[in-house]
Amino acid sequence: MAVINGRSKRVRVTAVPRPLELRSFPAAGEGPRPLVLLSFPAAGEGLPPRGAFRDCVRSFLAGSAVPADGAWQVAFGVGNGVVVVMEVVEEDVAKTGIERIYCDHCTVAGWSRHPVCGRRYHFIIRNEYKTCKHCDHCGLMAQSFGTRCPTCKYVISSDDPEDWDYRQLDNPRHLLHGIVHDNGFGHLVRINGREGGSSLLTGIQLMGFWDWLCRYLRVRKVSLMDVSKKYETDYRILHAITTGHSWYGQWGFKLNKGSFGITSEEYLKAMDNLSLTPLSHFFPHSRYPRNQLQDTISFYRSLSKQPLTTIRELFLYVLGLATSKSSNMHYGSMHKEHSHTHVQDTWPDEEIKRATEIAIKVLRAVEKTRWVTMRILKAAMYHSIGSPQLVDYCLKTLGTRTIDGMMVAVRCNSDTNTLEYRLMDEPIVLPNVSMPTQDHLRRDIKFLHDALLHPHTMHPYKPENCYEHGKRSAMVLLDCKQFTKHYDLEQEFLPQNPSMLHLWCQVEVLDQVGDPPCIPPELLTLPQTATVSDLKVEATRTFRGIYLMLHSFVADRLVDCGTASESTQLKLLFGANGTVRVQGRCASGERRVGIYRMERGVDKWTVRCSCGAKDDDGERMLSCDSCHVWQHTRCVGISDFDQVPKKYVCNSCKLLNKRKSRGHGPVYNIGPSKRFKIGAGGFSSRWGIFLRPPADM
Repeated sequence: MAVINGRSKRVRVTAVPRPLELRSFPAAGEGPRPLVLLSFPAAGEGLPPRGAFRDCVRSFLAGSAVPADGAWQVAFGVGNGVVVVMEVVEEDVAKTGIERIYCDHCTVAGWSRHPVCGRRYHFIIRNEYKTCKHCDHCGLMAQSFGTRCPTCKYVISSDDPEDWDYRQLDNPRHLLHGIVHDNGFGHLVRINGREGGSSLLTGIQLMGFWDWLCRYLRVRKVSLMDVSKKYETDYRILHAITTGHSWYGQWGFKLNKGSFGITSEEYLKAMDNLSLTPLSHFFPHSRYPRNQLQDTISFYRSLSKQPLTTIRELFLYVLGLATSKSSNMHYGSMHKEHSHTHVQDTWPDEEIKRATEIAIKVLRAVEKTRWVTMRILKAAMYHSIGSPQLVDYCLKTLGTRTIDGMMVAVRCNSDTNTLEYRLMDEPIVLPNVSMPTQDHLRRDIKFLHDALLHPHTMHPYKPENCYEHGKRSAMVLLDCKQFTKHYDLEQEFLPQNPSMLHLWCQVEVLDQVGDPPCIPPELLTLPQTATVSDLKVEATRTFRGIYLMLHSFVADRLVDCGTASESTQLKLLFGANGTVRVQGRCASGERRVGIYRMERGVDKWTVRCSCGAKDDDGERMLSCDSCHVWQHTRCVGISDFDQVPKKYVCNSCKLLNKRKSRGHGPVYNIGPSKRFKIGAGGFSSRWGIFLRPPADM
């Protein structure tokens, strides 16, 4: 495999290409191969290869990719002659620097107790294929293979190019960046669709491709941190309000855990509470709208053919206009497409005709060059008609009517967020401006999001207890970013091969000192005639190859099968598909065991916050200088916008110190020097700043 080496700039090959018997990916020929063009797969296409991820990815690269510039490259045709190249980089963790050994994605996803895998694979689709890098001295872009910055003439040292190679992995402009560890646990780091700068693929296409790739390669689980942006809003809130799930929920991603101890039940309850908030709360009096929020809500109510009564209905309608190709169709013709039979059944044709004549009379009373706002026209009509429903129906069907050689024109005034009417000579044709433009819609979506959904900018309303409840619900949705998909729980995950045994093997390492790691079970594929002895050999080989701490692991015995001999066939004990527990020991390598014991690192840190959080959730935290327990800064009363104090002692230690030494300062224990970590609105790091995945659609 092509390997990024943390200590050397050389790229070494650790696997020889092998034929891959798949219809979707033709086998490679002898000798150097050209870049094979594959069709961009649709959802559900492609038969997955046999075996676990570690075998599938090697077969996929050996049969479908070519090595180039330190990575494997696979080309996909996306139609119209456009080709997208996916790069696959295998990172040899044992040869990286200490700052790249541990995976902060695993820590935030709840997999911090997993042992460190020997390899992790980066799947990348670049936004541009010309590789660039940032100069450390001036911050401007430089060529990837240059030795001197063209702007400030800063000379690149021998170590700099290697660091820049790693920065290319974490480039925030990648259209797609996914990481999968050798054990099949992965992370979707970044999706950048149209709003993220993609000119080739949409966010839905990229996400569909990633989902297909994970199924094809038999990835077990994938986590992500949803900090996506669209329309300049927090899209995880906007999408949850309108659809009942996050944008990633379309592909089966579900909430793994919320920050600040939020549960899935609290997340769903907050979603329903906020989305079902009545819009009547924002109209406390019967008078006409006075503020911008009331004007905006009334504007879209006047456009909609259906009543808009809740926040969900409002955003569904506005987002529908923003995504509809016919969002700029004429206002009057749009409503004439619908019969309104329930309105016509309520009032006789004479009443509808009379209401229309009153509206025409009001428009005749003003000059032809003047536009009449819907609010003024509605007020004048209501005084004579008395039925607000009939007035609304009449105004929605008034556009493009022709009376006595005159036509009723309708336009949308984006400055005042209202519809305006006037009579004009029929031969005069005005541009079709009766519906809001895309810029108008984007502006209103951002405004409504801030006024109705964002907890820090939410518009106050009565009753006050409902307003406070709405703010809490909005904060819950904002704090829920971690989503996971469990591919290994799907029915088609297990290889469909009746001639082989497929066993989930759970390993227990004996003679472990201290807090033992949590080793996920691995899928072993064995022949039908495999014996207990064959299982031990395969388990030893598999776990040695995956985890660095198990490089000297030897499987000793099967748990709960003490009477089984070495020659006993496995199918008699477990059947064709089953679970087996194996105990074993690590013969040597205690130093490696210590370094690669867990993804959380070598520091012994504890999270115990008043919100109920027991592990790192990616939010900003602070450790007590006395007991060294981590807590959220928000939960201890420190705003995310305030600096942390130079010394901090938690309330529990304050009470304890007060009892132990009255009149003396707090007693500090010796502990980890790192006592503050930054939550980057997504991922955080005890080792450094970590990039988060903006999923711009």
